[in-house]
Amino acid sequence: MTRLHLESSGGNLSESVTYQQLNEHLRLAAEAAYILGHQRKANGDEIIGTGFLGIGQMLELVVANVTKLAMGRSKIQ
Repeated sequence: MTRLHLESSGGNLSESVTYQQLNEHLRLAAEAAYILGHQRKANGDEIIGTGFLGIGQMLELVVANVTKLAMGRSKIQ
């Protein structure tokens, strides 16, 4: 398991950089889910492929919600 490089200023963790890293990892996970979905569908596995495409969409919603939380908005989808 890899560990994230945590930015700090004067020994305090940078919250904004941590949010950015979280969003980047979530975007990469969504991209991977879309790729897997298209590959599975191309190989004839329609159900699993559709499932991975749905996972990609859900991860995009998570990215949007994390962004809202990082901006201090309390209402999420």
